[in-house]
Amino acid sequence: MNHLCPRNRRRAIPRVLPLALSSTLLATTGLLAAAARTADNGWIGPRSDPARHLFTRLPLPRSAAPRATPAALLPVANCNDDGAGSLRATVAAAASGDEIDLRQLQCSKITLSTGAVEVDVDDLAFLGPGRDRLVIDGGNQDRLFIHPHGGRLGFFGLTLANGRNRATGFDVAGGGCVASGGYLFVVDSSVRNCYAGGEGSYGGALYAYSLTLSNSSVTGNHAYGTHEAAGTAAFGGAAFVYALDLSASTVSGNRADHRVNPGFSSYDTGGAIVAVTGGTIRESTIDSNTSGGRAGGIASFNPLTVINSTISGNRALSDIGGGLFLRWPSTLEMDNSTVTANQAAFDGGGIWLNAPGSRIRSSIVFGNSSDLGNADNRYGLPGTFAIDGVASIIGSASGLITLPIDTLGSDPLLRPLAANGGPTRTHALGAGSPAIDAGSNPATLANDQRGSGFVRVHGSAADIGAFEVQPAAPNAALAVPTLSRLGAALIAGLLAIATLFWRKRRRI
Repeated sequence: MNHLCPRNRRRAIPRVLPLALSSTLLATTGLLAAAARTADNGWIGPRSDPARHLFTRLPLPRSAAPRATPAALLPVANCNDDGAGSLRATVAAAASGDEIDLRQLQCSKITLSTGAVEVDVDDLAFLGPGRDRLVIDGGNQDRLFIHPHGGRLGFFGLTLANGRNRATGFDVAGGGCVASGGYLFVVDSSVRNCYAGGEGSYGGALYAYSLTLSNSSVTGNHAYGTHEAAGTAAFGGAAFVYALDLSASTVSGNRADHRVNPGFSSYDTGGAIVAVTGGTIRESTIDSNTSGGRAGGIASFNPLTVINSTISGNRALSDIGGGLFLRWPSTLEMDNSTVTANQAAFDGGGIWLNAPGSRIRSSIVFGNSSDLGNADNRYGLPGTFAIDGVASIIGSASGLITLPIDTLGSDPLLRPLAANGGPTRTHALGAGSPAIDAGSNPATLANDQRGSGFVRVHGSAADIGAFEVQPAAPNAALAVPTLSRLGAALIAGLLAIATLFWRKRRRI
C-alpha cells in the first residue's frame, strides 16, 4: 500500500511549497465568497473529475481579475435549510470576497438536511454570533461545506458539528465537516463530532491545503479506514492538511483508526492532525487523541515548530510516536513546551524522530511510555545523532539520541491536565518542581501558554515547560468592619450614659 494514497492506483500527491500564514490574513474582514448547491456526497476530487483533483499544485484564486464592486456583507435571514433568506440561498447568491453574516439570527442551530453547501467561488467568509450561540449541523447525513477552489474559506464565531462523509468502493473520504482545496481559516469557533470513512480517510473533520486554527477547538472527530476486501488508511482524526498554523487552540479526543479486516493491512496516522509540509503550533494543547497505528497526536512529514504548547495523553495503539511523529526528513524545533503522558506501542512514547537537526529548548518531555523500548524519544534509523538545545527536562531516551549536556532527568512533578487559566488546558508545576526557575526564554516570549496575563518569566529565570508559576497575588487589604445603624445607636447611647456618669462623679 502506498502510505499516502491507498492502493497505488491513485497518483502520488506532488510536493508543494509550504504556505506562510500571517496574522494580517486572519484579520482581513473581506475574506472570502459565493456558492452553488451540490448533493455530491462523494466529492473530494478523486479520479472521475480531473478538474476537481485537490493539491495538484499550489492553490491560487481562479479569478485574478480585481472585483468590479466592493465585497458585500450578506445577511442570512432565517434558519431554514433552503429557500429564500436561508444560509444555502445566501451562499449561492454571493460573489468572491463577500461575507455571509449570521450574527443577527435568533435561532441556535441550522440543520443542513438536504446536503452540503458548495462554495463554488474562490473566497468566502462566514461570520457567526459566537461558537456557543450558533451551530451549523450536518445531522450526520453529509458534509457541511465543500470548497473545491484555491482561495480562502473562513469560519468565525461558529460551531460546525455532525458532518459525515462516507466513500464507497475504492474511493477515498475526507473532511467530514469541511473539505477545501484552498486556505481554510477557523477562528473563535468549534468543530466537533464529524466523521469521514472510506478505503482511505483524510481528515475526520477538516481537509484542506492549509489550516489556520486560532482560539478554536476541534474535538471528537473520527477518520476511519474501512473496506470489506482491501487494505485501508486513515490520516488525521481531526484534520489532514498540507500546511498548519495552530494558535491558542485545543485539538482533543479525535481518532484515526480502521475496520479490522483479517488478512489486509491498515495504515493509521495522526490521531489529531497530519501536516504534510509541517507548520507551527503555538499556545495550544493537543490531548487525548488516538491513532490505530502511529502518531497518536501530530504527524508531520516536514519540519514542525512547537512553541508554548502542551502535547498530552495521546496514544499510538500499534506503532510509534505517541505524542509527535516526525517522518524523515522532518525535524522538530520545540521551545517552552510540555510533552507528557503520551503512549506508543513501540518506541517514541513522547516523540519519534527520524532525522538529525532537531532542537529542544526549555521544554519538558517526561512521563511518556512505550510498550516496547520504553523510550520517550526515539531515533528511527541505525546510528546516533545529537539534539540541540538548552535547559530541558527529558526522561528516558533512546540510546541513539545524544541530549544536550545540561539536560535534566528528574521528575518535573507535573499536576494533571487542567484548566489553569487562559483558553487551553495545561499541566501546572507542583511545589518543589525542578522545572521552576531552571529554564530559559530563547524566543523572548511575553507570556506562557495561557496567554495574556500569565508572564513567561517570573523569578530568576523562566520555568521549564509550557506553564510558568505566576507571582503570588498581593494580599487583599483588611476590610474595616462597619457597624449597623442599630449597633451605632447603642454604642452612642452607652457613651452618652458613661459621659453623664463621669460628670456626676466629678461633682461629688
